[in-house]
Amino acid sequence: MRIPTPHQKQRDFIQSAARRKVIVAGRRGGKTTGVSILASQRVLEKRRILYAAPTQDQTEMFWDNCKRYFAEGIAAGHVYKNETKRLMQLPGGPRIRAKTAWDADTLRGDYADLLILEEFSLMNPSTWDAVGAPMLLDNDGDAVFIFTPKRKNHAFTFYNRAKGDDTGRWQAWHFTSHDNPHLSKEALEEITADMSDDMYRQEVLAEFLDSEGMVFNRIDESLHAPLDAMPEDHAGHTLMAGCDWGKRQDRTAVSVGCMECGVEVELTTMHQVDYSIQRERVKNIFERWSLSRIVAESNAMGEPIIEDLQIAGLPVMPFQTTATSKPPLIENMALSFERAEFQFLDVPLATAELESYERKTSAITNRSQYSAPAGMHDDTVVARALMLWGGNTGWLMW
Repeated sequence: MRIPTPHQKQRDFIQSAARRKVIVAGRRGGKTTGVSILASQRVLEKRRILYAAPTQDQTEMFWDNCKRYFAEGIAAGHVYKNETKRLMQLPGGPRIRAKTAWDADTLRGDYADLLILEEFSLMNPSTWDAVGAPMLLDNDGDAVFIFTPKRKNHAFTFYNRAKGDDTGRWQAWHFTSHDNPHLSKEALEEITADMSDDMYRQEVLAEFLDSEGMVFNRIDESLHAPLDAMPEDHAGHTLMAGCDWGKRQDRTAVSVGCMECGVEVELTTMHQVDYSIQRERVKNIFERWSLSRIVAESNAMGEPIIEDLQIAGLPVMPFQTTATSKPPLIENMALSFERAEFQFLDVPLATAELESYERKTSAITNRSQYSAPAGMHDDTVVARALMLWGGNTGWLMW
């Protein structure tokens, strides 16, 4: 077989031992060739590879590359190839298969040792959580997410998650169209000839552009590096907490801020944790920081949890999130960012939620509607907004 030599940017992610790889690249930057080399190497290691892209046309380059690399084996009858299924199988069972995944359900019923999701930014946000991740359970498989940005949508969150990981399990890479040494100057000029400045930055430089209807401005100016903040540093100060509850799909987020210092001192998230444990953790946070007030969302399961905390003696004030109450809650925090008057912890996942948070206007009521993009979360956004709301004495109006 003949696998080409990858260029340096491709080599970096191919050789990485990370189990979750997030690769952001400009058009014609070599991302498809890179993952086809990766897949071909892994199938020789007797791995089962599943490659998926949103449309059939988008799978063609990957499939053609793999066929070319294994052409001699296919011609000799050592490698089985099925064009209809886009399936290539080596003796003993290792295989490469290319499928479409605009609708994540098309991947159900399969499994893989290595799952490659190309143009992940164009896929349904549920492709990974609902379908992709369970496919890897049988063999504790690996995953690659590779894409050109589409503003700051769900793929942007994955990139930030990988950048912020310090365990070695996740890793992120970024390269532009200019980083492909095999792309001619003429070809690049042809790609960019009719592009706007925004599209050039997104499609060629692989930059994440601000989401349309972005809510929070001056984010960079309102962030501070995590500090080893100690409760005694804020003794006698007014510390407020905001809490947004979640369990299965969403996370519970708790934000603690010092009103005198104008800084967030703790941001805690919990995912798939029983409510009884969540209550105990909130109690620990209350005791650690000697909180003056906790403002907690009372929707759904929030009400009984709040009642339990109140019975335990915690000063918890409920906030019922509705179409009427949410806009002033979020706009209060947006104003804080605009004035850069409060400093929040620079946590990659939380920062990604801020950057992708959207404002839309209802065509029926003409009211502002605030939410995370489809498939993304806003747990830390709401927790921080509740913390600020309590600090601004909004709770006195209830």
